[in-house]
Amino acid sequence: MFRDKTSQTLLLLATVLPEAIIETMLAPLLPFIVRTLSSDLPANQIEGQIGGRAGLMTAVFYFPLLLMNLVWGTLSDSIGRKPFLLVGLFFCGLTTFILGINTTSFTIALLCRFTAGVFGGNSTIAKGGLGEIHLDESGRSWAYSTYGSLYALSGIVGPVIGGILVSSPTSNTSKNAQKYPYLTTCLFGAGLSALVCVVAHLFFCEPKELLYAHAREDSVVEEEDDSEGSKTVAKSGRKVPVLELLGEICTVKGGRQMFANLCEPVTPALMFPIILYVFIAFCSMSWVTILPLLFATDPKYGGLGFTPFDSSFAMTFSAISELFFQTILGQRMVLTLGLNRTFCLGMAVTIPATVLVGLLGGSTSTATWYSVMFCMMLFGFINAMAYLSVIVMISDSVAPASLGAAHGLAATCAAVVRTFSPPLSGYAWSFASTTVQAPVVAFLPAQVAAVAAIGVAVWGAQRPKRVQYAVVVHHESYELE
Repeated sequence: MFRDKTSQTLLLLATVLPEAIIETMLAPLLPFIVRTLSSDLPANQIEGQIGGRAGLMTAVFYFPLLLMNLVWGTLSDSIGRKPFLLVGLFFCGLTTFILGINTTSFTIALLCRFTAGVFGGNSTIAKGGLGEIHLDESGRSWAYSTYGSLYALSGIVGPVIGGILVSSPTSNTSKNAQKYPYLTTCLFGAGLSALVCVVAHLFFCEPKELLYAHAREDSVVEEEDDSEGSKTVAKSGRKVPVLELLGEICTVKGGRQMFANLCEPVTPALMFPIILYVFIAFCSMSWVTILPLLFATDPKYGGLGFTPFDSSFAMTFSAISELFFQTILGQRMVLTLGLNRTFCLGMAVTIPATVLVGLLGGSTSTATWYSVMFCMMLFGFINAMAYLSVIVMISDSVAPASLGAAHGLAATCAAVVRTFSPPLSGYAWSFASTTVQAPVVAFLPAQVAAVAAIGVAVWGAQRPKRVQYAVVVHHESYELE
């Protein structure tokens, strides 16, 4: 049951859902959470430190992924996707719960986010698994488009759930809710992680096992004997326990082999889309950090003065737009314009989107809401076009056996900019809003990065065509028990 490609794809994507929901629930609330956890600061310094602290809380999640994306991606290639997906779900739920019951210590909050980052490789593992399940470009375009749609849908549902749970009547009247203002939101995320962990454990199959199973089915040969008919099955592979494989990898020889597996797909054909992936990751983290600050800051400091619910609600428009473009236009744009031009189109929209939303700072008119909605839709278009095209580029640049390592390397490179982009953006916002009193200046790094990304993509258009890798099922291969 549930062993067809579509069902396994949806189950694999489900293992990414809790992390995506939790991230989108917390992102609009970070400025408010930081205020709650900043009792150690003098009252007159809190407003000036919120931008930097909010950026730091985002950065500590991505810092360990500089290394761990490589580890999880490469290990999942060698051992399998499922064990590490389950471990990631467990720690995702645990750290979210601890974050919810912490109301006084900013340091504990940082440790929770850091630990979540150490075990936050599910998105990297899932991208490798999708490429393993779908071996043709059409299937991969659908799978990665659905992957993007999942994040877009999470961007719609997450902020709404977070805003409702924080702003519910119970949270305003209950004594416990006033003491733990974000516990209900975090409990929802922790419960979702536990539920998906159980479902994945019961129904998700290793992509390699499915591939080998289909190969065995194709290798069934019916032989007729003089006395009786017989059916023989060509077996492809031998079962090796997961713990035995882990033991082999932990040896010096195994470590060298793991390093060799990681280095094998590193070619110019792979590094080009990874560079583009780094640019969109920097831009995306920049506005994901600045927009909640813009929404939450008082208008006299260049913000819009939104409530937690208003901030969460505003963030959903970007996700609605991303989901629409991913679902309706994503594949058509790639097939019509090609991967490179689709990426360039998405990045080009960064300039008008960031300039317009920056100019709204300090405004309190009714028309501001409509302008915010339009800008958020533009951000959704950017994410849909740029991320879809570059993820497909990465998958097309390596053999199926190296997909985990390739996406792990891409995620690690992106983690570099996702580590320093939030603090940089947070301090850029503090500088723009309190020093020069021009919120649009905070988006300048993202604008420069978008122009540079287009330049690199145009240069890359002159490169030779990508290599399409065929799938080879080796007779002597490994299966997991």
